[in-house]
Amino acid sequence: MIEEFSGQFIKIKNYCQEHNLINKRTVVIIALSGGIDSIYLLHFFIWLQQRNIYKMDLVAAHLNHQIREEADQDQAFVVNLCSELNIPLYVKKVNIPVLAEQRQKGEEEAGRYARYAFFAELVEQIKTDKLYTDHDIKVALGHHQDDLAESVVMNIGRGTGLAGLSTLRIQENYLIRPLLCVSKREICELVADQNWSWVEDHTNQSDYYLRNRIRNQLLPLWSETVGYDIKPIIARMAHNLNEAEDTLLWIENKIFKDCLMEETILSLRKVKQLPRALFKQVIDHWVQSKISDKILSHSQFEQLWQIVHGEHGNKSINIGDNVRIKRYKSRLILLSE
Repeated sequence: MIEEFSGQFIKIKNYCQEHNLINKRTVVIIALSGGIDSIYLLHFFIWLQQRNIYKMDLVAAHLNHQIREEADQDQAFVVNLCSELNIPLYVKKVNIPVLAEQRQKGEEEAGRYARYAFFAELVEQIKTDKLYTDHDIKVALGHHQDDLAESVVMNIGRGTGLAGLSTLRIQENYLIRPLLCVSKREICELVADQNWSWVEDHTNQSDYYLRNRIRNQLLPLWSETVGYDIKPIIARMAHNLNEAEDTLLWIENKIFKDCLMEETILSLRKVKQLPRALFKQVIDHWVQSKISDKILSHSQFEQLWQIVHGEHGNKSINIGDNVRIKRYKSRLILLSE
């Protein structure tokens, strides 16, 4: 019986309460790939619902990515499981290889884009459902402690800043990650103990993907070298950096408002006084108000820093997407071309 192993679920329940992941009548959309992590996540929420700790309605969401030959079998498994458990299920098919080619991205990145787009569509759809009037809506993702460590290491290799080191946040808008307090080993042990069925994605064992090489080669070697499991240490660092980034964002927001003269104009005198880290945060905030998700490259940032701190003169930099930043007299101006 699961009661014998409910210590893990109690730990996750406490984690949810500590971070206010669910705080009123809520529809929880469970991201259900059929893999072992998502099966564990599903059974955790069923366990939680049965204890009436929260007023919850559970639904599941499955994206058929059409990458592997077994994708339709995975979908059939999820459909049958949700039918047995009486969990409403939403399914969408997206040809990720075609999407990756269209967006000129790798399949992993295209798949991530498609999943989050699907979740966003589903949240909007459920908002209009009369059954769920006045409900909060959350999408529960199955990321765990090992995933967090892998993501941090991947981002270090890409030369990330603070945001990349504090990746996979516990909560981002309607997205929640209640399993960040448990390891892959804990998940596998409980699923095996309970004899829950799940589907295996054989690509997880392939070292073709960078994440898999980090998981299967780098992190085990790192742990062996230092003599202890490095993954929870990296995960704890990421949680600490979450708090540091939140503090920096709070400060940056106040400074941004102080520097802003008009919607597309910053005070040159005020931004010139900022230390580099805050200068970059303020500029990114400003640019993203015009171009969603746009972040200046390292070389663009260096050019802009030189323009701001250089001799008098009207100079500009093209940052892409038909947008320039121009220094003009006492102002820094964001211009659409």
